[in-house]
Amino acid sequence: LGWRGDITSLEDQNERILLDDNLMAATWPDLLARLRQNPTYSARFQSLYGRPVQREDLLDAIATFQRSLTTPNAPFDRYLAGDLDALSEKELEGYRLFKDLGCASCHQGSNVGGNMFQKFGIFAPPPSIDPDNDGDLGRYTLTGVDADKGVFRVPSLRNVAVTAPYFHNGSVSSLSDAVEIMARSQLGRTLSQRDVESLVAFLNTLTGEYNGHKLQPAPASSND
Repeated sequence: LGWRGDITSLEDQNERILLDDNLMAATWPDLLARLRQNPTYSARFQSLYGRPVQREDLLDAIATFQRSLTTPNAPFDRYLAGDLDALSEKELEGYRLFKDLGCASCHQGSNVGGNMFQKFGIFAPPPSIDPDNDGDLGRYTLTGVDADKGVFRVPSLRNVAVTAPYFHNGSVSSLSDAVEIMARSQLGRTLSQRDVESLVAFLNTLTGEYNGHKLQPAPASSND
């Protein structure tokens, strides 16, 4: 888990986020005291775990919820299950391009990615990358090996159409822009507008359902 791939469990990831000074900035004594002082949480943890809330109980509860966030029944799932009408001709063209261009060599498996590492910028440096910024160095910050500079965990493309912004630094808000950047930086190709539209159409078929409802993009936030 994580863009650098240094986290191997949801529990570990959640603990890092809770304690990170740049994120939740919590401490275990403070977290546990607050939960134990809350009548509702205190009673629920006592009922479920048979004791006042402990560190491992809190991490288990959050991770258990996260494991429930499955999003099946995307149109692409239905197509793979034998429903040949689940994808339109444009979406099928995008699927063919996805395979023929080589996208599927990294975005692979049931999650369409997430199970390997790859350099971001094989053929051309991606925009908005600062080689002096630790956040853009990828696994190099863990290994110190020059070959790991700019190497990141390949993200899953499940629900990608509703989970902007894109890339490790959130620098791109448009899925079509992300597709064009990936083609140039990872494949060394400049795609036609038609090919971009077809690929985006296919990526939209990876949007699944949660509790029987199709996922929707998060509402736009405002700083006003």
